[in-house]
Amino acid sequence: MAELEDEISSLCNEIHEFKIGTFENFHDAMEGEMESCCVNIVFFGMAGSGKSALINTIFQSLGYKDMNPAVTQTTGKEGTKVLDRFFLPGNPIALIDTRGYFSMDTKEEGELFRILFGIDRPGDDLTRDDKSALKAKAAGQGAHKLEKPPLADQMHVVIWVIKANDIRFEMGQYREIIKYVQDQLREEIITTLTVITFDDEVQRGPNADEKRKRLKEAAIEVTGSDRKNVFMIANSLSEKYLDPVYKKRVLELMKKALTCGERSIRMRQNKRESPKKENRHSESAASELKYPTPVEHEYEPLTDDRKCKSLSSDFKSPDLSQSKRSTETFEMELNDNEHCLACSKS
Repeated sequence: MAELEDEISSLCNEIHEFKIGTFENFHDAMEGEMESCCVNIVFFGMAGSGKSALINTIFQSLGYKDMNPAVTQTTGKEGTKVLDRFFLPGNPIALIDTRGYFSMDTKEEGELFRILFGIDRPGDDLTRDDKSALKAKAAGQGAHKLEKPPLADQMHVVIWVIKANDIRFEMGQYREIIKYVQDQLREEIITTLTVITFDDEVQRGPNADEKRKRLKEAAIEVTGSDRKNVFMIANSLSEKYLDPVYKKRVLELMKKALTCGERSIRMRQNKRESPKKENRHSESAASELKYPTPVEHEYEPLTDDRKCKSLSSDFKSPDLSQSKRSTETFEMELNDNEHCLACSKS
């Protein structure tokens, strides 16, 4: 128990001391972009999954026992209906609470993307009425391509919350309705962490370990999270004791969210086009500067400067003897080699 308390204390200190740049260097940031920037952590999930309660549990786990800022759901009523943002005191960390989803139809999907890319702002009413339907219809399935505000106003990491005993989840009904969202998050280089709530109820039931294993496997299929990015917790209720095991998991979740959030900012800065990026890339080609690779991310794109370094040092003409190679593949290789040769001469 003493060892567990030490681990909890260490995690708390790490999060309390967090500043932008703790885990990443932002070489491609525009001038002034990182000033007053926060890691924006957004909580998505179906209605009643425990998103707001999880935010309150995070505050309590970090020692803010008198703070329960998020409005939680009461029996027979829906909880959050306004886009809420809560800052951790003294830290550049923002927790964004959203309205629960029911069927992930066009209106709900459009709302999700508007939140994700900072188009809907904290304090906005999330009422799903005719106006909301018109917004969704105008964007269609291209909602993720809408003109976006600055990166600092967008979301940097997603925490998808699933209720362990939600019968819709257990029956696999979420898999298809969330798949499109999952694909777009991956395309935009935004990591999804998954939290399965009400683990205390799983613990009280029969064959708890076996059920946890099934729930984790199902959650990975639904949200696309890595296995190591799935957390099973029990939310703390107001003025009630939170098991230290769950407290540690909540703090590990927060540390992972900050790591993934900073990585998303850096990689999205690197991905976009900007004069600063072009200048830095031309200088790096001349000096053969090697850039740090991310600690972990399954979907990092191979940037042009890294592709050129790997090919230009061992340039060779495409092999025409492989008759099975498609014309498209050959043309891609030829274009890459010509591009890299030009880079190496510049």
